[in-house]
Amino acid sequence: MLAALLTTAIAAGGVAAAWVFIGPTGFVFALVTHFLLMAWVSSVVGHRVRISDYGWLRVRFWELRLYPALGVRLFGKLLDVIGWNRIISRERGFNGARQGLKELDQHTRRSEIGHSSCLFVTAALTLGVLATGSWEGAVWLVALGILLHLYPALLQRLLRARIQAIPISPSGGV
Repeated sequence: MLAALLTTAIAAGGVAAAWVFIGPTGFVFALVTHFLLMAWVSSVVGHRVRISDYGWLRVRFWELRLYPALGVRLFGKLLDVIGWNRIISRERGFNGARQGLKELDQHTRRSEIGHSSCLFVTAALTLGVLATGSWEGAVWLVALGILLHLYPALLQRLLRARIQAIPISPSGGV
């Protein structure tokens, strides 16, 4: 808990420093802010964190049509092309066997919660940036928030829908 608070304080300080020294008016501030947020959330919602089965984490049937219509599968293919999925697959530790589905499910939960947390902070920062009158800065924050957090969170939900379709026993097998 103390480490999470310290990490949060450091990230908040980094964003505040970026606000002061770069200014909240453009692409560079938005990029620095999003990378600080990703570093923060990676340290707070690490691989040892277990996420309970909250109802809102269950993927609903209507989402299976909405996300592909929004281009979420295409976004996933883009991540394949640029090599991101190859990098992240090591972190997932999933070898393709059914015994690993529970851990893969946990990974999708941690990732979704992390990206959603970044989106929440992005929304708050965007309101602050708008209060300064910088529409350009707000647009960059939102645009990068969609690319770096919204679509990855939706992609995690789409992956978890596939996992939820397979019956998993409490021991992790089928």
